[in-house]
Amino acid sequence: MNRITDWFDRVLVPEWRSFWKMASFWWNTLCAAAVPVWLTLPEDQKASILSAIGVNPGWLIGASFLISIVVRMKSQGIKE
Repeated sequence: MNRITDWFDRVLVPEWRSFWKMASFWWNTLCAAAVPVWLTLPEDQKASILSAIGVNPGWLIGASFLISIVVRMKSQGIKE
């Protein structure tokens, strides 16, 4: 495990260890910003996007909630 963290320390930004503290915030912000964008799209664009993805929109919403929960389950540390 030390080899992996040493490699991360050499290759990634110094703050890579605090990624989980902000990951859930950024994921939920992205999901919240996607809703008004989706609502402003015309119906033909929505249909073409959904046909290109090939996934039921309900599955996408469910997956985004599941990802939000999993990201929040990671220990965030104690603020002092």
